Formats: sequence, structure tokens, C-alpha cells
Amino acid sequence: MNGRTIARAITAATALGIGAVLTFSGTAAADETRTPLDSGLGHLTEIAPPDPAAQAGVDALTRYTTLVDVAELRHVSSVFTPFAYAAPTFGCGSNGPITTIIAAATTDGPGTTPDLNVAAGTLRFSATPSHSGAPLASGLVVAWVNVNTGASGIAPLDDLTEYRQPSLSKTVNSGPGTVIASMWGIIDYPFAHCVMTPTVGLFVVPDKPVGLPAAPPPRTPGLITPGPNGTEVGPAPAPETAPSAPAGAEAQAEPAR
Repeated sequence: MNGRTIARAITAATALGIGAVLTFSGTAAADETRTPLDSGLGHLTEIAPPDPAAQAGVDALTRYTTLVDVAELRHVSSVFTPFAYAAPTFGCGSNGPITTIIAAATTDGPGTTPDLNVAAGTLRFSATPSHSGAPLASGLVVAWVNVNTGASGIAPLDDLTEYRQPSLSKTVNSGPGTVIASMWGIIDYPFAHCVMTPTVGLFVVPDKPVGLPAAPPPRTPGLITPGPNGTEVGPAPAPETAPSAPAGAEAQAEPAR
């Protein structure tokens, strides 16, 4: 082996080494820049069933993230929020060949029934079809991703009413943060089979219940306490005491023996 051959071999080995280092560095950099949203969407892709409807639902959610500024989503807050648009629905028949389903999510909404009370850190999805009558079965599905934590999941809307009928709703443990979601699926009615195409939306889940304003602290006599809007509340008046009875009053009040 002459010097020229050795030089070419060293050059090739060096190039291979540099290429390996660059490849490894590129992979490491990609891992470092992977966001919780990326992890959540990747998890959805892994667990999504192979059927076309599920694939379309997850794809719709992935496309939706390219249309919104995820960094700004944390400033969005609402208790009851509809999805971005009513989902075109086929097969409901009685209202025309194409109808719609309005999907929404509720977070920490106070109410008088279990369906309206949502615990902190959870998100309740629901659907309202423009079709009369009570549904016989729900095949609706929701896919969601918490963009703050990367938590994600796919869940059927299989909750039931007190009469054991589909409520077209589902509560998921999303955890606090900003959640993006897509919904799709089917609903069976008497003489109708509704097919809902995917819709998407974004929601904010608080980390603690939204309650009434806290009661002001009790005022202590002689102390100045902060009031609303930065004002000061003066010292509370000292409690009134009953006037003392004049001397001999007790003796006068006693009946003569």
C-alpha cells in the first residue's frame, strides 16, 4: 500500500467518522427540540386504530397544530368552549343528506347535575347532533393532546345517562394546561346512521376549581386591613359592651322578703 492509498483511506475514514458524529448530533438535537406537543401527537399516531376514520381524526388534529400558534394557546381560557366548527355529518337523512354536529368541551363548570360538574384537571367532551330523537348507540371518538405536558389519549364518547342511554359525552383526565382535540365517529338513531367527519378545537383546563371569590379576612380591632382595589379599610370598631348597672340596682331589683 503506497502513501497515496493510505492517504485516501485516512480521508475516507475521517469522513465516515465526521458523518457519524454529525448524524448523532443531529439526532440528539432533534430529541432536544422535541416539544410536549410533538410527543403527544406521536403517541396518538402510535395508538390510533388503523381504520380510515381514526386516521383522518388524528391527521385533522395534526394539521390543526400547523394553523395555530401553540405558544399563544396558553392565554386562551373558557369554561364552555365549542370546537372550531360544526362537523359535517352524513346519513342522518331526516334533515337532509348533510347535517352537522356541534361538539364542545366543558372544564370546571359548576352545575346541579353530575353531567355539569367537572373536576379540576379534567375535560368533558360532548356532541349535539342536529337530529331529533334519542340516540341508540354512540361510536363517537375524541383524540386529545395536552400541549403543556405532552399527555394524550383517544377515548370513546361512551358515557350513559341515568336511563342507560348514550349521553354523547366523555370526561378525560387531561391534566391542567392547554388541550387540543379532534372528534369524529358515528351515532345510531332509529332509522338513521350518522357519520360525523372530524372537527377540531382547543381548550384550557385549570389546575384548581373556579369558585366564588374568597371571603374577606375578618377585621381585627385597631388594625388597618387592605380592601378592594388597593384601598385601605380602617380599624374595626371595638365591640360594644353593655353598660354597667348602678350601685345598689341589684338590691333594688330584689323583692322584699
